[in-house]
Amino acid sequence: MEYRFLIVEDSLLVAMDIEDAVHRSGHDVVGIAPDMTVALNYTRETDIAFVDVRLADGETGPEIAKTLAEFGIVVIMITGNPGLVASGVSGVVGVMAKPMTDQASMDLIQFAVDRKNGRAGTPPARLRLFH
Repeated sequence: MEYRFLIVEDSLLVAMDIEDAVHRSGHDVVGIAPDMTVALNYTRETDIAFVDVRLADGETGPEIAKTLAEFGIVVIMITGNPGLVASGVSGVVGVMAKPMTDQASMDLIQFAVDRKNGRAGTPPARLRLFH
């Protein structure tokens, strides 16, 4: 089954790397959002979201992630500063440290798909689960 991913990331190069990995995994990217306003426009068409902490409008990633999770979206934080969300974010699966290798990206995508399908899956080594 093909899933629809939202990438919430203000660095276009990072977002494009993730987008490429999503496409190679056989899934679709509904959008790349640099901030909260853009991200929340995609709530109805997103299955899985990868969300950075620091975005174009500040450290709004945790709030975006929590809101997306309330819509039933599988959300994983991806950030260079995982300590910023060390205590977890309500409804969010976990946090993955950047930068990510290509293999780590592919593993994270598969794990997110497993979660969306109701399976536990195997978390990538650098993914810290919140629950």
